[in-house]
Amino acid sequence: MKYDASQIKVRNIPDLEQLEDGKCCRTYVYCFTNPLPEQNVIDQIANSLEKRFTFSKEVYEIPEDVEICASIFIEGLQDNEARVRVLTNQLEEVCVYIFGISTLPRKIEERFGIVQSIQGEQRETWITDRR
Repeated sequence: MKYDASQIKVRNIPDLEQLEDGKCCRTYVYCFTNPLPEQNVIDQIANSLEKRFTFSKEVYEIPEDVEICASIFIEGLQDNEARVRVLTNQLEEVCVYIFGISTLPRKIEERFGIVQSIQGEQRETWITDRR
């Protein structure tokens, strides 16, 4: 397969924030083509999107097993717009970063309907259709 510069997608990734409680987060703004459900339904869906990553001490040759949790908080802003926060207990690991920019947008779209934009950028910048 050949690659060229036209295949590079530049995304408007929000800065990593260090919160007072020691957690880290990135906050994305999603815009959908349809209205969002009530906040209590949004909260239930956000809880189901939480992702845990486990690193085995045997596989990664580290002193003990490590579990990293990416918690998802979604706040409806307007009828079709939401603030999506991806939080971790410690400094963000690469697995959480990749989850937030790659896997999570597709999962959110599966639950809430077609994403129009993320961070003001068109859907195609963030979500590629599988063929």
